[in-house]
Amino acid sequence: MTIRNYFLNDFVAISFDNPLQLQITNENNEIQTVSFDEKVVNQNDGSTRFFVYFIPRSNLTALVCKEMILNYKNSIERAEQIETIPGRQGDLNIGKHRSIYSKRIYFYTESDISSSDLLILEKIAGENDLYLTFRNSKYLKTKMDIEKPQAFISHDSRDKEEIARKLAYGLSSRLCTVWYDEYSLKIGDSLRDSIEKGIKEAKKCILVLTPNFLNNLGWTKKEFDSIFTRELIYNQRIILPIWHNVSKEQIYEFSPALADTVALKWPNKEDFDEENYKKEVEILISKIHTAINN
Repeated sequence: MTIRNYFLNDFVAISFDNPLQLQITNENNEIQTVSFDEKVVNQNDGSTRFFVYFIPRSNLTALVCKEMILNYKNSIERAEQIETIPGRQGDLNIGKHRSIYSKRIYFYTESDISSSDLLILEKIAGENDLYLTFRNSKYLKTKMDIEKPQAFISHDSRDKEEIARKLAYGLSSRLCTVWYDEYSLKIGDSLRDSIEKGIKEAKKCILVLTPNFLNNLGWTKKEFDSIFTRELIYNQRIILPIWHNVSKEQIYEFSPALADTVALKWPNKEDFDEENYKKEVEILISKIHTAINN
């Protein structure tokens, strides 16, 4: 999970998005361009709106927040260009509909904001009668600590770039929490404890079965043994296998039980152009997502 995933998915009400840019003068008196995203959320019956912003990692995060607070009226003017009128079939509507703005602003930021900058933003917000909520690394950590992983991704590190990272990102973007080493391990963590906790808590365990995985007698073999043991002890079908460049005979040699488990096959890049390869990957990830939720 990333803070951007939560920005995209925290609010399930109707919304529309605006990509924005600001020209900001930094402390060295240089002009920098900062790109970020604005989401206008229509709440409840569609008559109440508020603003949500995602600001990628930047040393100018606090200044971007300041500009959006000071230019709150400009945000409303942009939002007024798109009208959403709630209603049901058979309604008879008369008069002029106007949206109400709640004066609450959410900032999702990849960079943390210093205490001194927060005090400045609090003062400016008070002067403009606005209420601010910041969601950053602390919010991300809290959410991930609370939410048990829905899937554990077991893979060989040599398959990370081609398969595992795409799989983890694709599931996370669907708000499916995953145990994946790049997301779940922090400096100082016990590798063994974290992996065992992930395997115990995850609803499903995805095995990325490749020649690299089958020939790895280290961590991936230990992970597989732990996952398979959980299936046996609790009589649960938790394994979701993905095959890539392996045969049924190779899988049988590794584990006869795995050869009898229905698997999905990761597409070969060589068989598709870039656009269709991405589509095939998205289809597979959607199938995995469905299997996790069943």
